[in-house]
Formats: sequence, C-alpha cells, structure tokens
Amino acid sequence: MSRIDDLLAESNDRWSLAMGNAQGAEDLGLGPAVKTYYTRYVPGGVLVLLVSGIWVGNLVFGAAPSGWASLSFGFVFAMGGAAIGGLIYNSKKVAPAARLNTVNVLYPLAADERKSINRQIAGKAPVDEQHLPVARAGAVQQRKSLAMQLVVLPAYLFLFASQFSSWVERGHPFIWIMAVLAAGATVVIVFIGRDFRRTTRFLTGPGR
Repeated sequence: MSRIDDLLAESNDRWSLAMGNAQGAEDLGLGPAVKTYYTRYVPGGVLVLLVSGIWVGNLVFGAAPSGWASLSFGFVFAMGGAAIGGLIYNSKKVAPAARLNTVNVLYPLAADERKSINRQIAGKAPVDEQHLPVARAGAVQQRKSLAMQLVVLPAYLFLFASQFSSWVERGHPFIWIMAVLAAGATVVIVFIGRDFRRTTRFLTGPGR
C-alpha cells in the first residue's frame, strides 16, 4: 500500500470515529434557555440583589444608600448571586438542553480537519455535506460551551464594578484599571454572544 493510501486510510478512520461521536448529538433548546436567563432572571435577580446589597451595606457602613461603600457592597451581592445563580441555571437548564455522546466530538480529527469544521460552523467556509453530521455535532458542542459561558460570565462584571466602587471610595489612583477590565469583560460577553448566534445560523441553515 502506498503512502497516499495509508494517509487516506488514516483520514477515513479519523472521520469514522468522529461520525460515531456525532451520533445522537442534538440541541434541545439552548437558545431559549439563554434567552430566558437574560430576559427574566438577570434583570430581576440583579435588581433585587443590588438593592438588597446596598441596603445591607448601608447598615454595615452607616453610609447613605448612594455612598460608594454601600454601592460596592451591592455589587458584591450581585456578583455572588450571578455566580451561584449562573452555575445552578447551567446545571438545571443549560446542560440538559444539549445531547452529546462525548465530551469532545472532534477529538479524533487532525488539527486541520478540526479547523475546517470550525470554519464551517462560523460561516467562513462552505459546508462539507459529506461530513455534515460531524459539523452539526461540533456546533452543538460549541453551543453548549458558549451557553455555559454566557450564564456565568456576568458575575465578573459585578466583581469589577464592586472593585471600581471600592477604589473610588478610597481614591485609588488606578481606578481606570477596573474600568478597562469591566469594559473588556463586556466585550468578551458580546463576542461570545456573536459566536453563539453563528452556531444558531449554522444549525438552522438549509438542509440541517
């Protein structure tokens, strides 16, 4: 058998394993789960936690409810609630909304083959119909990971906001660092949301 035949056989073996991993992969409602989290739980939960935290901070520090110390305490409450609530929501709503037979669908593939699949999912390359089941399963896997990040990352915004408020209270000379970190976290969430929408478009495309 020639070297080319060997390479083709190895490639076919990799794709066969990936096709096996892709069996049964399905999105069972990740989009609605993320939408519900951001339209129902985040606005209401953050408002309640922030107000409660400011009130407790006012009692602890004896400052006016609008004081920076109380505001920082409110953001700590919001951060804790967002972190714990996000993890619980991920466990109860996000994780069950995707069916996967393996942790990493694309693991058997070579690096360039995984890159090709990821480019197809991102809409940057034509879809390979021959290996569409693998690409679909890869999209579901990505989508599940992105959804988890979307429900957990908001806690970091409140962490940076709390530190920012605390530094303002103390007149810290490097307040701008927290502002940059908060802006960076916001940008990260926006880009993750963009990638999540790309997986939506891929999975809902013609013939998918």
